[in-house]
Amino acid sequence: MFREGIQIHDFVLKSGFLSDVFVGTSLVHFYGTYGLASNAMRLFEEMPDKRDEVTWNALIGGHADNEEAEKAIEAFKLMREQSMGISYITIANVLGACTTAIDLLEHGMSIHSYIVQKGFGSDEYVQSSLISMYAKCGDIDSSCRIFDAIPNKKNAAWNALIAASAKHGYAEEALKLLINMKRDGIRLDQFGISECLAATAQLAVLEEGQQLHGLAVKLGLDSDPFVANATMDMYGKCGEIEDALRTIGQPIDRSRLSWNILISSFAKHGHFEKAIKTFHEMQELGVKPDQVTFVSLLSACSHGGLVEEGLRYYYSMTKEFNIPPRIAHCVCMIDLLGRSGRLTEAETFIKEMPIPPSDFVWRSLLAACKVHGNPELGRKAAENLIALDPSDDSAYVLYSNVCSTSGRWGDAENVRSQMGSRKVQKQPACSWVKLKNQVSSFGVGDNSHPQSPEIYKKLDELKKRIIEAGYVPDTSYALQDTDEEQKEHNLWNHSERLALAFALINTPEGSTLKVFKNLRVCGDCHSVFKFVSGILGRKIILRDAFRFHHFAGGNCSCSDYW
Repeated sequence: MFREGIQIHDFVLKSGFLSDVFVGTSLVHFYGTYGLASNAMRLFEEMPDKRDEVTWNALIGGHADNEEAEKAIEAFKLMREQSMGISYITIANVLGACTTAIDLLEHGMSIHSYIVQKGFGSDEYVQSSLISMYAKCGDIDSSCRIFDAIPNKKNAAWNALIAASAKHGYAEEALKLLINMKRDGIRLDQFGISECLAATAQLAVLEEGQQLHGLAVKLGLDSDPFVANATMDMYGKCGEIEDALRTIGQPIDRSRLSWNILISSFAKHGHFEKAIKTFHEMQELGVKPDQVTFVSLLSACSHGGLVEEGLRYYYSMTKEFNIPPRIAHCVCMIDLLGRSGRLTEAETFIKEMPIPPSDFVWRSLLAACKVHGNPELGRKAAENLIALDPSDDSAYVLYSNVCSTSGRWGDAENVRSQMGSRKVQKQPACSWVKLKNQVSSFGVGDNSHPQSPEIYKKLDELKKRIIEAGYVPDTSYALQDTDEEQKEHNLWNHSERLALAFALINTPEGSTLKVFKNLRVCGDCHSVFKFVSGILGRKIILRDAFRFHHFAGGNCSCSDYW
């Protein structure tokens, strides 16, 4: 709709309607929605005698949508200086602009004080906005305290805390809140159900997601767009792509969000050509892609090794669809070029980015340097990543792995020493399997599970069988300076192999296995999973931190490119 909006603006100028406050305010809102804050501000300044409270709210809301906290706060100050009426909408907008811990310290707390002083604290929408603001800024405890202090909690407060919990790493708490909400007799609505479906998707707990889907059907909410899209997303992220396809409506009835989720689901499950076909199908039906669409599309190209297609879609996004690149698009492009070994082009892309590179950009480049063995460029990426966040464990771990892969064991040891001196803790690898409502998790070399003897016996059995089938261990994935025998032993202690052995012991023959891992799957473990799927005739679904791997008949859906 961006191009049509520009055409309408042109018509407004020619017709002399810009002096109308409703028209001017709508245009300010339009440019703010599309991330063009400078255009919105210029229009705002051109109508000094025609501004009202709604115009100011549109300007502040645009800054908030684009995470421009300083500009939103400045507009809020000017609004008060000019004695404009402040409403709960104004407060909700300016709170929405605060998204970081620094924003909270510099602005959020003072706005909270203003809310208390001016008597807005009892407004349910302001209460909800405060809950959301504190959570986005990393202070979920304050969100909980605000929630607990509300005497007669309504849907808005419950939904705000559920959403805050689901989006900020407390998915289990979100599900517990929905249970408490139901127990307290609060009417469940589409917002709470959809956020809890998102929580089950985050946790990849299919049974709970199915129960929520059933509850939505019972309450007559399953056809609501929020719930329908969240349901489809949940099935996709729980590894049930066929169920996701069954819940989506007919193509002619799909919203852009539905199309986006479908493209994303195809991309995550290795159906790259289907993702691209879906992108073109949505356009044929008159649905125009947005910036989220292109994130999923570029991700599909990256994971599928479709480099030239990805480059073409990126440039069409900016030239044909007039969508300015955001950091997520740039990360996809670095990933696209880096995975394919075009590291020089990736470095050039970073230098020419229209926005400052974030930690995600440098982390993606650093991961590519590990895969393709480029320690010099890896060092640059690590230095930039550490400069942005000295406590980021991935910077040290990835660069240490780059050095180890290149045989630079002394450099690898130095990096690990820096982690220790700076008290940076490495995120431990963890894999898990859920069977009969019971989650069994495993760390590297874990012996804590009651079935550990059987698990390691099963691993020995699998090792013998896949070696007979032609498996050769790739000890380059064992990142310790030890002899080959010890490296091979270390590989067989990886958490995903323990989880696989546990699943094989405790599931009937012929059933599909599901294993989850919090980090990227090890390349040698990927090879083991392929061999096991072939010799046992079992389908195995492995979800790591980035995507799904569907193993069957000795092959993987990723075609060994991930």
